[in-house]
This record gives sequence, structure tokens and C-alpha cells, in this order.
Amino acid sequence: MKIKSYQVYLFAITFIMVVVACSKNASTDTAPVVASCDPNTSFSKTILPLFNSTCNLSGCHDGPNAAALNNFQVVHDNASQIRASISTGRMPKDKTLAITDKNAILCWIDNGAKNN
Repeated sequence: MKIKSYQVYLFAITFIMVVVACSKNASTDTAPVVASCDPNTSFSKTILPLFNSTCNLSGCHDGPNAAALNNFQVVHDNASQIRASISTGRMPKDKTLAITDKNAILCWIDNGAKNN
């Protein structure tokens, strides 16, 4: 049986739809930041513990794969990239942050990413 070109296209479109349907749910990953934002969100008490429990894990930000987000200078220097990755749902890898955690990180970055 000869495969026709429209069958190849149909298969490709079906495959792409399945892959997209199985990816992270965009509505939960890109949820907007809520209006309440504490401008005094603490790096040492809030942000670093979130990164240690969510990002600084084997296969993620553990050095060989990506810079460990385990100190202020590294996080501060990469704040804009971290913000973009969290906002789009690319981070954390294979997980979803609670909206409160996502908001805390974005709030901290938006308020100057202070070493507090």
C-alpha cells in the first residue's frame, strides 16, 4: 500500500496535537501575578528556600546542567531570565510552582531583587 502525502501531513498534525496536549497546562503555568505583593519579600527567608526545595535538585540547577541557584549573587545576576522562565512555566522543570510561591519570586524580582 502506497502512503499518500496527505496521510503524512495528517499523521504529523495528529502527532503535534498529542504532544501539545500532553505538555504542561499553560493556564496554571502562566497565571497572572496577584495584586498583593510584599516589597520586603526576603531573599534569605523566602526566595532561597523556594529555590533549594524546587530548583537546586539533581538534573535541574545542580551545577553541571545549569548554574545552582543557591546564593544571592547567582540568583540576582540571572533575575530577568528567572522571571521569564517562571512566568512562562519553563521553570521549574517537570513541576509547577504554587501561585503563592511564583508570586513571591516575581514580587522579589520586581522590587529590585534585594539581598535581604
